[in-house]
Amino acid sequence: MKQFNIKKLLFAALILTTSLYSCKKDNADRPELEPGNKYDNGFFVIGEGSYARNAGAINFYRYGDDTLSIRAYEKENPGKILANSSQSSTLQFASVINGSIYLISKMNGPIVKVSSSTLKEEARYVQETSNWRSIVQVDGNRGLLSANDGVYQIDLNNLAIQNKLTNVSALNTGDMWKTGDYVYILQSNGVKILSASNYSFVKSFSNLSRGFAETPNGKVWASTGSRLIAIDNKLDTAGVALPVSLGSSGLDAPTRITASTKENAVFYHSGKSIYKYVDGNASTLAKPFITITEDPFMIYGAIRYDRNKDYIVVNGIQGYGAASTVNYLLIYNASTGALVKRIKYGGDGVTVDFSKIFFPDLTVFH
Repeated sequence: MKQFNIKKLLFAALILTTSLYSCKKDNADRPELEPGNKYDNGFFVIGEGSYARNAGAINFYRYGDDTLSIRAYEKENPGKILANSSQSSTLQFASVINGSIYLISKMNGPIVKVSSSTLKEEARYVQETSNWRSIVQVDGNRGLLSANDGVYQIDLNNLAIQNKLTNVSALNTGDMWKTGDYVYILQSNGVKILSASNYSFVKSFSNLSRGFAETPNGKVWASTGSRLIAIDNKLDTAGVALPVSLGSSGLDAPTRITASTKENAVFYHSGKSIYKYVDGNASTLAKPFITITEDPFMIYGAIRYDRNKDYIVVNGIQGYGAASTVNYLLIYNASTGALVKRIKYGGDGVTVDFSKIFFPDLTVFH
């Protein structure tokens, strides 16, 4: 009898050890399940929120899934919101810098920094009166923050706002771009280029009203609306006429230009058409690269290029009112234009349910 019990114990121990090894191996093959990098294997859809009705949102798409994790930030930070207390601010811009997502709100909203792996809040800056636009890293913890009244220096570590730049006008300022020793700044009277080392003025272009994106050949792209303009590393320009103008939602919204990191190509959208311009080949603009077939449908915010997968990511809604509860995430192959994934989420398009209105205006990537 004693011998029989020992055998049973040894057999049970073998089964347990095998099971534990199997679980460990399964988790190793699926790193997105590990607690430390829960949100690494995918990208973030930033929703601006509905004015005075609900706060901005971070929805998360895990590669290969058929749905999104809705309001993931609020799940990871119970009791906190990405808005001011009255929810009258809207979340308009986000950028991933040094493993953190920096979330920028207009109309007296906060600046919030969260971990891009866990979405846990790391820092928050609140100013009673503010109208922020965008943020860019200059180097290390040195950053620039644009606003409706110019550009401020900001400590990216603790979000401390420092002095306002004097080498650019105190004007409404939108998107910014840093490459090499230059910082490109889009203002209501054109583009200003500053030295990244000391913020001294370098050059300006008064006719540019949209920007920015960068292709692998080092060119920074902006637009007059009717033309795409490439600025090379000598700050010389070359342009190409667009068959359909590149629209703009103003300086408080993300730019509608995005660029590939795989080829020297720039993308923009107009209506339900997405155009792709391959640098030096005007014939690539002869017809849309992608025509969205969903109907009714409107692209909301800005399309973005996903360098991790060579995708073009499109956020959209059916329309306004109750139709804005119907949200879309469309993913296309950026080399071929083929549809990779179509996800429809939210409400029914008939019932006004503010919990399902996100106004998804931007996608950001690791």
